[in-house]
Amino acid sequence: MKYFHSISLSVLLFLFFSTSSVAQNYTSIFGSENTTWKIPFCNLDQFMINEKFSDSEIVYNSNVYKRIGTTNSNGVDYGLNSVGGNGWARENTNEGKAWFVGVAETIDGMDTIEYLVMDLSLEVGDNFLVYESFGETDLAMVDSIYFDAGFKHVRTTYQHWNNDEKLTFIEGVGTNYGLSYMHNVFNLCNCLLSINKDLMQVYSNNNCLPTTDYSELQQKELTLFPNPAVNSISINHISNGGSYKIFSVLGEEVLNKSFEGKYIEINIKDLKPNIYFIEIDNQILKFIKE
Repeated sequence: MKYFHSISLSVLLFLFFSTSSVAQNYTSIFGSENTTWKIPFCNLDQFMINEKFSDSEIVYNSNVYKRIGTTNSNGVDYGLNSVGGNGWARENTNEGKAWFVGVAETIDGMDTIEYLVMDLSLEVGDNFLVYESFGETDLAMVDSIYFDAGFKHVRTTYQHWNNDEKLTFIEGVGTNYGLSYMHNVFNLCNCLLSINKDLMQVYSNNNCLPTTDYSELQQKELTLFPNPAVNSISINHISNGGSYKIFSVLGEEVLNKSFEGKYIEINIKDLKPNIYFIEIDNQILKFIKE
């Protein structure tokens, strides 16, 4: 009987450890008490480092989310909007997935939407859908999986046109683009500078700081008008002649021309109604084509 019990115990221990090894438990992207993210924001001639903070929860559609807001002199602003990157986030540490709820710009206007923003369960060659503004999507593919300091990294082929790094899911962090990268499309510097869990820094990436000297941009005052526009836009106060590039909200270059002088009028009659960005005189201006 003792021999029988010994075999039974061995079988039970084998089944237990075999089952445990199958179930993956990833490190949480949140701290136990609070989490702080630092994310650069740049658009037009603006540049700043936004500090995101979370120390409370909210229930939405029967799921528990971490509320993520922006710190300011009065505390933390948790208001949802399409520019600030505020929202709610949840995770599944068994599957290595994270979701973000925020305000996104769709073809029908602003809407509160949840997107899957991280998936550590993907394998090389698997696809991941990146949502962009106006319902546009970009199908990325996982091109590599590696470990750094013991934490799993899943790198995709998706790369924002103003970012030198590919979108990467990072265990215990989220992504190198932050959590609101699918919602905060007006941020041309979508990347995660650092993250602190319970006041202790666990991740930093100085490469995400833009190389452009924004102190120089703020000294100039380009003026774009009318905005919105139907047939043409005009820009004055340009330093001198040069060239300009117009990009869609997806980062696709739709126009590239040279010009002379300190004033320019650009024909946009052939552009589809949408939001566009024009890079001119070392600045990026936004305009709406109706």
